[in-house]
Amino acid sequence: MPNYDESKVPKYTLPDLLTFSDGTKVKNADDWNRKRRPEILNLFREQVYGKAPDRPKGMRFVTTSVDRNVFNGKATRKEVTVYFTGKESDPNMNILIYIPNKCPRPVPAFIGLNFRGNHSIYHDPAITLSKQWTWFRKQYQKIYGPVEKPAADAAYGNRAKRWPVESIMERNYAVATIYYGDIDPDYDDGFKNGVHPLSYKEGQSAPAPDEWGSISA
Repeated sequence: MPNYDESKVPKYTLPDLLTFSDGTKVKNADDWNRKRRPEILNLFREQVYGKAPDRPKGMRFVTTSVDRNVFNGKATRKEVTVYFTGKESDPNMNILIYIPNKCPRPVPAFIGLNFRGNHSIYHDPAITLSKQWTWFRKQYQKIYGPVEKPAADAAYGNRAKRWPVESIMERNYAVATIYYGDIDPDYDDGFKNGVHPLSYKEGQSAPAPDEWGSISA
């Protein structure tokens, strides 16, 4: 169970940044880059986020829609589905991309996860409506229905204020976003949904204590 009360956290001692795990001291930049920094990153992999598997074999990218005339010709909107194993029946994620048209390529891009579905970042009914589990706060339930109901049409653009897409296009940056629920829906079912089962070994039904959780995924 999660703990949100700081007073209940037991006493702990953080490792010294400049001391190797064998007790010797970091003496110079080479020591840091070659050995100590990797040690610290490995602590995060094992103790905080969990070890993530390598890129799935057979990953496949399929462009599902392209419109080169959005925002009155200022940008191109593209949608790409990523099939993690190559199989359409397995978990996959959808990338929504906006690219400014009138500037040299390639362009720098803002990349980030969204938390209400790709359709939520802009008032555009041409964006594919997410069919994944979607969490809505209580004040939205009267509009969008039960929390496990797929997103409704009224959900288009309900997070547009966090994604100023048109302003970003005008400044010649691209935008790429993915709904986090495509990767791992944010409710506890013992890691049976989302991408985790794709990495399970034979007989495994949940990540091991040092393997990836939701944030790592």
